[in-house]
Amino acid sequence: MKKALYLILAGVAIGILIAPDKGSETLRKLKDGLDEWKDSAVDQINDIVAQGKDIIGKGKDAVADVKTGAGKAMHEW
Repeated sequence: MKKALYLILAGVAIGILIAPDKGSETLRKLKDGLDEWKDSAVDQINDIVAQGKDIIGKGKDAVADVKTGAGKAMHEW
């Protein structure tokens, strides 16, 4: 997925650089493209962090369940 994103961005950058626009317009387009890439990267990082927190929460719940089950088993024994 990352490779595809980089290839798309490279294609866009090359297209912008060879386009017959004024320099200021080309720079604006490059800046806009970089801003979009940054926003996409931030969104992906936020998704990964959220998934990590969810996994950690599930792990903590599983450990708590095991502790509770072990405590009950020891008490009944």
